[in-house]
Amino acid sequence: MNINWQRISLHILFWTVYVPLNAVLNCILQRVPLEEHFNDALIGEMFSLPVKLLLTYFVFYYVIPLYLDRSKIWKLVGLLFSAFAVATIIYRLEIAFIYYPLFRPGETYNLLNPKGLLLTEFDLFITLAAAVTIKMIRVHYKSLEFEQELMREKLQSELSFLRAQTNPHFLFNTLNNLYVLARKKSDKTPDAIMMLSKIMRFVLYECRAPRIAVMDEAKIIQDYIELEKLRYSKRLTVDYQEEIDNPHTAIAPLLLLPFVENSFKHGAGGTTGDVVISIRISLHEHSLSFVVQNTLDPEFESNAYPNSDVGGIGLRNVQRQLALIYPDQHELRTSRENGLFIANLKINLGAH
Repeated sequence: MNINWQRISLHILFWTVYVPLNAVLNCILQRVPLEEHFNDALIGEMFSLPVKLLLTYFVFYYVIPLYLDRSKIWKLVGLLFSAFAVATIIYRLEIAFIYYPLFRPGETYNLLNPKGLLLTEFDLFITLAAAVTIKMIRVHYKSLEFEQELMREKLQSELSFLRAQTNPHFLFNTLNNLYVLARKKSDKTPDAIMMLSKIMRFVLYECRAPRIAVMDEAKIIQDYIELEKLRYSKRLTVDYQEEIDNPHTAIAPLLLLPFVENSFKHGAGGTTGDVVISIRISLHEHSLSFVVQNTLDPEFESNAYPNSDVGGIGLRNVQRQLALIYPDQHELRTSRENGLFIANLKINLGAH
C-alpha cells in the first residue's frame, strides 16, 4: 500500500491553518475582543474539529462522487442534508456535555436555541465550503494537466505517424530514380545505390532524435542533389547556396528535404527540357530562411501540384509537422512566377 505523504501533508496544513482562522472569525461574529477571547475560541474550535473532519471527509469521499451519476442526484441531496443534521447534533452535544462542563462550569447551554443552531449550521457550512472549494480547484487543475498531457501525447503520436510516413514516401521516390538508371543500364547505378544507402542510413537512424543540427540537414540535401544529378545529368542545373552562422543550431529532422525532393520530382521529373533548380539555405541568429525554386514546363505546369499550391503528400506532411513543432514560429509561402514554382519557408529556431 502506497501512502501519499504529500497529500496527507496538504490536508494537515489546511486544518492547521483553518482552525486558528475560524477562531478569529468566531470572535469577530460574536463581537468580542480578539486578544481576550482568542484562546477560548481556539479551544472551542479544537473540540468541534472531529465533527468537522467527519462531515468534510464523508462529503468528499461518499457524497461528491454521487455528483458524477446524475441518476443519483436526489440521493446526493438527501445524504448532504442528513450529514449536516447529524453533524449539527453531534457538534452541539459535544459542546454541551464536554466543552461546557470542562471550560465553562456552571453555565447552561441550550441545545435547541435557534440562534445557536443557526450559528452551528453556518460554522459547518463555512468549513465544508472552504474545504470543497480548495478540493475543486485542485481537481480542476489536475484535470487541466491531464487534458494537456493527453493533448501532448496525441500530438506526439501524430508527429511520429507523420515522420513514419515520410521515410517510405522518400524511399519510394528515390527507388524510382534508381529504376530509371537501371533500365538505362547506366554505369552510374552502383554509385546511386551507394548514395541512397548513405541517405537512408541518415533517414532511418540519425533522424530518430527530435532535433538534429542544421548542418546535418544541409548535408543530406547536398547528398540528395548529387544523387539526382546522376539521373538527369546534363539537362539539370542546380544552384545550391548556404549561409549558416551557427551550423549546430537545432532543427526538427527532415523538414527541408521534402521541398528539395519535390523540386526534382515536379521540376526535372515533370519536364522534358533543361531544368534549373535553385536552393538557398540561410541561417542568421536562429532565423532560418529556406527557398527552393524549380522550372515548370508550360506543358506540364497545369498537372504539377494538382491538389494545392504546395502539392504532394510529402509537402502536405511537412506542413502539418511545421504546425505541430513550430506553431506561430514559421511561415510557408508557395507561388508560381514566370515559369517557376517557388517555396519560401522561414522558421524561428530560437524559440525551441
